[in-house]
Amino acid sequence: MIEVIIVEDDPMVAMINQQFVERYGGFRIVATVRSISELWNVLNKNKPDLILLDVYLPGETGIEFLQNIRQKQLSIPIIMITAANDIPTIKKALEYGVIDFLIKPFTYERFKLAMEKFSHYYSLTTKLKEADQETLDQILTKEGKPSLHSDDDLASTLPKGLSKLTLKKILRVVEQQTSYFSTEDIAKLIDISRISTKKYLLYLNELGYLREELKYLTVGRPITVYQIAPENEHVIKSFK
Repeated sequence: MIEVIIVEDDPMVAMINQQFVERYGGFRIVATVRSISELWNVLNKNKPDLILLDVYLPGETGIEFLQNIRQKQLSIPIIMITAANDIPTIKKALEYGVIDFLIKPFTYERFKLAMEKFSHYYSLTTKLKEADQETLDQILTKEGKPSLHSDDDLASTLPKGLSKLTLKKILRVVEQQTSYFSTEDIAKLIDISRISTKKYLLYLNELGYLREELKYLTVGRPITVYQIAPENEHVIKSFK
């Protein structure tokens, strides 16, 4: 799962951020800290995939931290979640390359958009070794590939027994996988039965969105594993 650190000195806001992350799914919170010094203590032991960062913190600010990690040439995607709404602060955060900037108070729907943006970035940058212009545009502008998480991207009708909401959840988790995965792997991540998960993976395989292979084990029968088929990612457009 994608590992996240929450940096927030307000316990109530930190709890809300945690609830939103858990509600979105596919992410694991490895630490919640209240200052940049505490954050460095965690980073010295574990580099997360994403940091949710406040600006106004005791001691060093979130903006100063951004400047510091750029100087150290550390590459860690960051989403700013802060009450800071002045243009100079926003400008600095964007110049330092944050994934998104959320101004408190914010809704879950806005938080979801930020997480979808990061998930899209994470999926592309962890699966590919090089990119053509179309792929790069997907990262920079999100053009060329429709989001897999909006209602408009899913078909209004699905095969009997399949749920639109469950399919969206499975797609979200599948996008985050960087290597072959099994039905059991996905079932554990989204906490539904292996039998139900298998139906959705078979459906995505029939569409051509996934490709399957047999993985031979040292003991017992081989298992079926899946991976997104890069050459057929466009088939998801059939959900529109």
